[in-house]
Amino acid sequence: MILLPQTALLSQTSKAWSQCIGREGPIADLVIEGCGAIIEAGQGTPAQLGLAFNNRGVAYRLKGEYDHALDDYNEAIRLNPTSASHYNNRGIIFRIKQEYDRAIEDYDRAIFLRRDYPAAFYNRAIAYSRKGDKRRALLDFDVVLQFNAKNALALYARAQVKLEEGDTTGANADIAAATAINPNVADEYKKF
Repeated sequence: MILLPQTALLSQTSKAWSQCIGREGPIADLVIEGCGAIIEAGQGTPAQLGLAFNNRGVAYRLKGEYDHALDDYNEAIRLNPTSASHYNNRGIIFRIKQEYDRAIEDYDRAIFLRRDYPAAFYNRAIAYSRKGDKRRALLDFDVVLQFNAKNALALYARAQVKLEEGDTTGANADIAAATAINPNVADEYKKF
């Protein structure tokens, strides 16, 4: 085993964290490499290691490697079960896999841990909508819009649910408001 001087170890750790948190660019492979180095070293608090697993999971998700992402989110939650973002991110994977009840459970947990988390309300609204529970989806979109009435994505997504419910007047108003804020909102919505 080769021992490196302390300054060399700190330099390597600093570079790995820089990659892991996306400071060197939000390039999935760099994030995976940096977070992987931190995880492999196994040094840090459980919360820090949980963050490394979480961030690597996000990078895997962006690459479409959902099983790897799910494994990393599970480990992140095991290491830091009080992080709302870990549950929210795992919920996204369950939603992608069309396991809507499991996704909703994770969003519920994220919201329990952090009531001021509009992303979890938004994601739960999408899961409710895809599950067919339009009423609950609309309620969650309303909560998201209480946080920020100019959230174009939430307005547009709520409009889609209103259309499915037959409320064309309300849907058209939401679409008009959303596109006034962000003319590309329809394209962004398709990513979800």
